[in-house]
Amino acid sequence: MSEALPAEIWTQIHCLACTDDGFNGRALSRVSKDWRTISAPFKFQSIALVGALPILRFLCILDSIPESVRNIQCLFIGCPNLRLTTSRLDLARERARGLDFSDKLFPELGITPYTHTLQIHPDAIAQTVVRILQRTASTLRTLHTHLVFLGRPGPLYSISLRHVRTLVLHGPFASPSPSLSPIFPNLRRLRLASSKTTTKGAVLLTTIAAAAPRLSHLYLSHTACTRKDLERALEHSNLRNLTRLVVEVGAFRRSHSPPNNPATESLEHAGLLRLAQTDARVRIVAEKRWWVDVQAALIEWEEADELQWDEREELE
Repeated sequence: MSEALPAEIWTQIHCLACTDDGFNGRALSRVSKDWRTISAPFKFQSIALVGALPILRFLCILDSIPESVRNIQCLFIGCPNLRLTTSRLDLARERARGLDFSDKLFPELGITPYTHTLQIHPDAIAQTVVRILQRTASTLRTLHTHLVFLGRPGPLYSISLRHVRTLVLHGPFASPSPSLSPIFPNLRRLRLASSKTTTKGAVLLTTIAAAAPRLSHLYLSHTACTRKDLERALEHSNLRNLTRLVVEVGAFRRSHSPPNNPATESLEHAGLLRLAQTDARVRIVAEKRWWVDVQAALIEWEEADELQWDEREELE
């Protein structure tokens, strides 16, 4: 069959096939030597990493392949709570897979020549994610992460991801360090999904505006900032160039600060609705659910239908 079509056609077929979570790329590479060669540039272009072991293994793989085939364009990284799992690393088994878990690559794991198995802890996962992003920064276009049990040092990753256009981040984050560097110069769509934070809304919006000067669509939980914060940002920062601001309103607040009383919540809600009435860029929508687990976030990434984010029914 492969002889009936020119190589250019098969190349296009393989390119279109490798847009799932990575399964098709692995399957195609096992068919034959010819198909392995044809699929090599596309094998890693769309990858989903779910769980501690897949995340660690993928860093090993990235470190073992030439940069020319590190064509990761669409990436999902998710990890459940390590305290509720028994994620252990068996180094002998990983070596049998052809993976080299070295102390240089994973200094947080404390690997020695005498280590056989070890427990995977959150810090190792957090640092591995950073290293994966550093190695994929030159090609990455779409990034979704669901690391709600790890947290981030700021609302956005401090790694320069210059080609990323869509960024969805689930999980808590700390107050950011001041930075005026546009580390996401081509970012168009940003969603901070139901993220707990102690960061003041004004600081959060200023950080986003500085990091992503070409942002066109921003999606935030109503717990992230107040109506006044949003009004100021839309008038006086780079966020005034937004074409769409979607505020997701849940049934109750989920922040580290004490909850407001019902009257205050009602006034804030009414203020958001007035803002949406006076500024056509703003939409107030209901959160789909109070909790999004790894699998639900993965499905959102697989569907890759960003327009659905804008089509949710507005609150009145």
